[in-house]
Amino acid sequence: VRARAAKQVIRTYGTGHSFAPIVSTDGVILDTKSLRGIVNIDPVAKTVTAKAQTPIADLGAPLLDAGLALKNQGDIDTQTLIGAISTATHGSGLAFRSFAGEMVACQLIDGEGNLRQYSLAEHPDMFHGLQCAVGTMGIMTEVTMSVAPAYVLKESIEIMPIQELRERWEDLLATYRHFSFFWMPTDGSSVLYGLPVAKADDCYVKLYSETDEPPGSGGQEVGSRIDHSYKIYPAVFEPNFHEFEYFIPAEQGIEAFEAHRELMLSLLPDSIYPMELRFVGPEEAWMSPNYERANLVISVAGKPGTDYWDYLRACDQHLYGRDGRAHWGKLHFMTAERLAQQFPRYHDFKELRRSLDPDGVFLNPHLSDLFA
Repeated sequence: VRARAAKQVIRTYGTGHSFAPIVSTDGVILDTKSLRGIVNIDPVAKTVTAKAQTPIADLGAPLLDAGLALKNQGDIDTQTLIGAISTATHGSGLAFRSFAGEMVACQLIDGEGNLRQYSLAEHPDMFHGLQCAVGTMGIMTEVTMSVAPAYVLKESIEIMPIQELRERWEDLLATYRHFSFFWMPTDGSSVLYGLPVAKADDCYVKLYSETDEPPGSGGQEVGSRIDHSYKIYPAVFEPNFHEFEYFIPAEQGIEAFEAHRELMLSLLPDSIYPMELRFVGPEEAWMSPNYERANLVISVAGKPGTDYWDYLRACDQHLYGRDGRAHWGKLHFMTAERLAQQFPRYHDFKELRRSLDPDGVFLNPHLSDLFA
């Protein structure tokens, strides 16, 4: 309330995982790390309610004790739950939504200091505007997620020559619960992400399938494990890169990958970081990159401290030309004009944001340019 009276911008921070300037402000940055912990697990409704700043990693074991699990996860589980929801953080699999699409209820403090509660059941349309809002609607204090019965994953990781990947693309996508891969532009690319040594043009392919085999029966070596889902999904990455990530219609598939590979090889020889590809299913969150369509997700990176902007602009030009939508927590070149063209509910989103934050308390310059 004091910050609003002083016309100061208010932002909250979690783990600092985002590369986009969604938190930075000359105003007030709130430390809300005390908002951690599970509030309730409902095995019948298959939901978990947690304080907004609860790390994703803190959900796995308690959910398993209740016979439940997150429906999907990404490579990293150190983010806060609300950070993952607010930016539509995702795993891989066309049958699965992002974290945003799984939020079914929330509690927030709006721009006028009011504590509000919303749910998908009671606000079936408007709630989709809250699911992926990048912190522009208010300070989320508590969230409820839809979850699934617990499941065990069988992991298969292999270094695959690109020609084999081309031949097996559709089969891998149809057969496995999770199919994702890193393509290596150079012989030295794999070590930049701490991956096993791979030659230029090879792919580090991750394949996960559900299994009835007992957890632990595959041993503990990464690449052949069998374990509860929350133990298989996360990987360890050193924060030695700045990432750019766009979502393009999934039907563009391998042709889009091949085109971006050629772009990197022919025009961007200094782009030595691996290119990661994943898949995400459609959802109804108004500002999610996955709004009403399934996506192929292409991620590239630059080295911190270097001038990688020309490289990323070339990537933007190619992928935006394919109707690419940006990940809100990654580097991007989106503008309000672009968003108005890409997202059918963009103006509804802005109207909802203004109703909850009429003075723009939660808009730093970056977010104001996009959503004011």
